[in-house]
Amino acid sequence: MNHHFGFKLKIGFPIAVLCCAGSFLFCVSPQDKNEENPVLDKPNPNPFSLGNSKFKNGSYSEAIEFYSRDLDVNPDNPSSLNNRGLAKSKAGDETGAIGDYTHALEKNPEYAIAFNNRGFAKIEMADFQGAIDDFSAAIEHKPNYANAFNNRAVASWAVKEKRNACQDWKQAEQLGHFQARRAFTKFCR
Repeated sequence: MNHHFGFKLKIGFPIAVLCCAGSFLFCVSPQDKNEENPVLDKPNPNPFSLGNSKFKNGSYSEAIEFYSRDLDVNPDNPSSLNNRGLAKSKAGDETGAIGDYTHALEKNPEYAIAFNNRGFAKIEMADFQGAIDDFSAAIEHKPNYANAFNNRAVASWAVKEKRNACQDWKQAEQLGHFQARRAFTKFCR
């Protein structure tokens, strides 16, 4: 569940140029898919799996509803909070998404995916330093997290920290992130 390439920044910063430069596209992205919850995945659909299904079909408001229902019966489920945050982000509610990611992190302080996704939402709101902090936390908890390195590079580039951005793109490239390789080649050579 990636929403690559869909920046909705509310400022005049030319980040869209950064994301769509040249003949290729690269950009920050939240975790590639919403998480499955093996404890809740049963033959009979439950709110969590129905939320995942609605999310995959692009029905974000319905996905939010199902994740909320799951949280009514499983209030400590950080996966439902994370996935509801993804759906809120896709629906354009970055503030609500950040709230859900923060709540997921209260439930699981080492949840690298939620740090990454919250960082993505902060980039969407032009809080680049906050995003860098979240991507750094994601990397701290998951040192080979290529997506978080790529995302931190984009946030660093946005605040004109070229050296840091290039180091992170190089690291993400070494971890197999294809878009990071393109960004490194375009901006760091």
